[in-house]
Amino acid sequence: MRKIATFIVLLLLSISASARRHSQFFEKKFFPATALSLSLENERADRLGLGRVSDMRDLQALVARNVFAPLVGVEVSPRLPKDRRYALPETVQYLEKLNADFRERFGHGIVIDSVVRPASVQERLRHWNHNAAPVGGERASTHERGTTADISRRFLTRREYHWMVLRLMYDRAVGRILVIEERACLHVFVGGVDGL
Repeated sequence: MRKIATFIVLLLLSISASARRHSQFFEKKFFPATALSLSLENERADRLGLGRVSDMRDLQALVARNVFAPLVGVEVSPRLPKDRRYALPETVQYLEKLNADFRERFGHGIVIDSVVRPASVQERLRHWNHNAAPVGGERASTHERGTTADISRRFLTRREYHWMVLRLMYDRAVGRILVIEERACLHVFVGGVDGL
């Protein structure tokens, strides 16, 4: 417990110093993508025995068998189609807990931009978004696995963003999640090495 407390104090000092050095707090990425970010997510998903969702028919079958759960109790961007508001139950539970803690602290919830994204949708996304992850290979999108959610940054104040960074850093440090900070969202992969 003492190690975690020390980690949090050092983290707070680091973030405070970093925020003072940068005129625009939001310009600094606390979770920058690296060449290995998606590979690590996929390696973890493979270890957990998680497959990929190929298309909407595949997703509907997984939902019917309760492999995927609906995202309820968390605000979802209206741009996200209703038939893609699903994730693995453990991912949904993580988001609901994060949302409840955020709501208790700030009086409103987080907004989710994306959760499961079948390979067919990911392929279409790549036609207009050249930064989108590929459909196959070790650097493929983990949205295809139902483990990943994009938390919108657009609705976060600096104070809320600061809280979110600390929370995600802690959850990453204990092995619960992996996270990449993108321009408009926090891309969160839920799943520890020893199970979700």
